[in-house]
Amino acid sequence: MLLSIVTPCYNESGNIAELHRQLSAVADRLDMDVEFVFVDDGSRDNTLVLLKEVAQRDPRARVVSLSRNFGHQAALTAGIQHAAGDAVVVMDADLQHPPELILDFVARWREGYDLVYAYREGVKPRLGYRLINALMKITVPAESADFRLMDRKMVDAFCRMPERARFIRGMIAWLGFKQIGVGYTDRQRFAGQRSYTLRQTARMALYAVLAFSSIPLRAAAVLGLATLGLGLLYAAYILYAWFAGHTIQGWTAQTMTILILGGVQLVCLGVIAEYIGRIFEEVKHRPLYVVREWIGPPRTPAGTAHATRDRQPVAAGDVSGEW
Repeated sequence: MLLSIVTPCYNESGNIAELHRQLSAVADRLDMDVEFVFVDDGSRDNTLVLLKEVAQRDPRARVVSLSRNFGHQAALTAGIQHAAGDAVVVMDADLQHPPELILDFVARWREGYDLVYAYREGVKPRLGYRLINALMKITVPAESADFRLMDRKMVDAFCRMPERARFIRGMIAWLGFKQIGVGYTDRQRFAGQRSYTLRQTARMALYAVLAFSSIPLRAAAVLGLATLGLGLLYAAYILYAWFAGHTIQGWTAQTMTILILGGVQLVCLGVIAEYIGRIFEEVKHRPLYVVREWIGPPRTPAGTAHATRDRQPVAAGDVSGEW
């Protein structure tokens, strides 16, 4: 049995040595083979140099170096696609995710669970989670993190999902399978600064809603109908005033009506444009990521038809699940 531990890294030079030390300590406590799959997401510091040194010292370590920064979700996908294990763990490199929790993941996996995910214990679900779950057709576990173990059959199903605008937590929830959560307490970053900005978080929330819900389109239609209804009421009021012999003067009401109608139209067009933009990105069929360099011997994913021979690493973001 082989366990793959996938870790995307972006400007994490201060964390690499300690991350490898803690992962090695966990691997030594497991009664199964372990591989470390580090994904360098176009780091601007010496993260890649340190990862290469780790790979030279530790035969369990493999490094996937992307040609530029493709983003956290693409880097996670790259690592999952290059993992060969019967089970795959994904976690961040900043050590806020406690590596020792992997032992609990493996224990739950051996109990028969296909997905074991970590969630922040004792934290009130944030508004973002409640809003996303209210709009989407699926439910993302509250306060869940990108720290989870997936069985090989779930990994293979994930690799067959071809979309480019990725919200991996939602994609994992959509897959289903037998799953269970394990609580943990977030730790402070070991070194460095948080690279995920508020803007990126907002964009990820937008991806989540647009990828898994058509409610914004329906809301635009409802807003348009409501505005039409108000317009008809206003027209009826003008007709009533005309028949009653009243004179309606002034430009304030007319200006307000024009502004409201224009605003509603622009909002509806904006919602439609967001969906069209997603379609535009999907139909181009560009690779999700591009691999510049692979460090370490390739491994064959467990349970595949080519399990008796080494595979070539995925070199251009193949999201079809073919190796």
